[in-house]
Amino acid sequence: MQRPNRRRFLRSALAGTATLAAASLFPKPGSAEPCLVIGGGPAGVSAALALRAARPGLPVTLVERDPTRLAAPAAEIAAFLRPAPPADVADLAAAGVSVVLDDVTEVDWASRRLGLFSGRRIAFGSLVMAPGVAPRDEAIAGYDAIARHVWPAAWGSPREARRLSGQLAAMADDGHVVLRLPEGAGGHPAVAAERALTIADFLHRTRPSARLTVLDAAPDSEAARIFAARLPVGGAAARVDWRNAAAGGRVFAVDASRGILETGAGTLRADVVNFVVPQGAAAVARLAGLVDDSGWCPCDAGARSLLNPDAIVIGDVRRNATRDLPGALAQGTLGARAVLAS
Repeated sequence: MQRPNRRRFLRSALAGTATLAAASLFPKPGSAEPCLVIGGGPAGVSAALALRAARPGLPVTLVERDPTRLAAPAAEIAAFLRPAPPADVADLAAAGVSVVLDDVTEVDWASRRLGLFSGRRIAFGSLVMAPGVAPRDEAIAGYDAIARHVWPAAWGSPREARRLSGQLAAMADDGHVVLRLPEGAGGHPAVAAERALTIADFLHRTRPSARLTVLDAAPDSEAARIFAARLPVGGAAARVDWRNAAAGGRVFAVDASRGILETGAGTLRADVVNFVVPQGAAAVARLAGLVDDSGWCPCDAGARSLLNPDAIVIGDVRRNATRDLPGALAQGTLGARAVLAS
């Protein structure tokens, strides 16, 4: 997956500004109300930048709970992280976007106030929700806190990405790596395919005798199709065994201390396990009352929540979202349009 440089990202994020202006979506002077954007991923950042560019007088504040989200990842772990916007705090500040690094603890729709872990309360005229995804629990025997540490998901966490990278670097030349994917590929089939490609390429270059097994719980895997289309014939492909649900790709029990996974095809032993877990809407979306029984946020075509029309919801947290970087950038423009039209 292409990781855009900062100039390209900023150009893409602002590309829709002229269209927004031409659509006469600007309010009368003096009517601007503060807009809060929750989430510092590509969708949230692109929405904040587009809003400031289209309406320079609008106060825009971006709230992000993870300080590392707005920083460029270290080169050695970038391949194990989801695409991050190459627009940091300095870029946002230069565009006139205020940044608050804090955790949201309350969304009070009646008073239009946001409560933060620090005790602060921030008023908003409009609220754009772009908090991304978070892990969901699943019932797998033996998968506990120790297993989560020993077998990192590295699905957005720089700390886990460093751990996984270190484990791969320390593995024996003939080691066995298992990439476990839940049904739905953690909500990001393209990212899951990229993860498999990254590991396969690493093994091919540095551990040619090692092998990769992908345990994919999906019966019909989009990630597998993307992987097969992009993996060169021969070379790394010869050492990759991709097992879907029908071929035993489901995991029923684990023993991380012994490197054992019980699957539909029997017992597997692994030296390194990248254990990706199911994903759903981030906790703040649930807190705001925007998540339905699917675990995601249902929205209309204009980014308005179907559960609360006061909320504008963009990015990966949306039900049926296109969870890739181009999709996130398009969602940012859509979110800005919804704010300007309100």
